Amino acid sequence: MPDDFGVEISSEGGDAVVAVRGELDVLTAPFLWERLEPALAAVTGKLVFDFAELSFIDSMGLGVIVRAQSRLRGESPERQVIIRHPNAHARKVFEITGLDRVLEVQP
Repeated sequence: MPDDFGVEISSEGGDAVVAVRGELDVLTAPFLWERLEPALAAVTGKLVFDFAELSFIDSMGLGVIVRAQSRLRGESPERQVIIRHPNAHARKVFEITGLDRVLEVQP
């Protein structure tokens, strides 16, 4: 695991906040999913990805987010994933893939 990659999961009310630091890619996405699974089981509200310290995201990283969204929506249609503080690169990836129309992307 790269030294600059990190995941911290905290709770805000019934929401789970997942702060990701570094590059979310083919190498780190499985680690994120491993950390995310228990949070998905426990969250009763929204799942918020805080990308303020995310430097890069690729298709494997997007796959984890889509998988999490699918799991939440399968449990309850009104539950959702929110992307918070994406940098310009991440915002562009969400726009190109159309995920910005499926997920709530906040500044």
